[in-house]
Amino acid sequence: MIILVRIDDRLIHGQVVEGWVNFLKATCILVADDKVAANPLQRSIMEISVPEGLKVVIGKVEEICEKVRSPSLDAERAILLFSNPVDVVRCLKAGLSCPKINLGGLHFVPGKRKIMDVLAVNDADLEALQDILRQGVKVEIQTVPTEKPRPLEKAFKVCLGA
Repeated sequence: MIILVRIDDRLIHGQVVEGWVNFLKATCILVADDKVAANPLQRSIMEISVPEGLKVVIGKVEEICEKVRSPSLDAERAILLFSNPVDVVRCLKAGLSCPKINLGGLHFVPGKRKIMDVLAVNDADLEALQDILRQGVKVEIQTVPTEKPRPLEKAFKVCLGA
């Protein structure tokens, strides 16, 4: 069962492994990312960066969406990670059922505009996040479990005048 769907451009890192995995007692991390799936070095680095006993499955977006819809994860407590909101929209269109998404971080790089400390978007990110909200999915900005979640809509209203 999926216990957390998270958008974080760093995918597997300390906040996920030490924070969310422990807090949620997750047994599995799913990484849905075409680039990482195609890069054996990146895959290996992510796979060895998690504690022993924690299952890691890395695949292309469509492959992971298919896996999520199959009964193979029924016995797991899985965290589903995406590096960007565009890939989440792809999964939603492919049939992923998701009432809530945790937005952990989209960091600033040239070509993005900063909305808040942990959230910088380009036009594609912004459109995808708005599409996710239009589909009735709740999006909360929350980097670690101990932080109070903030609704994405509120950040949009404050920072973009939306």
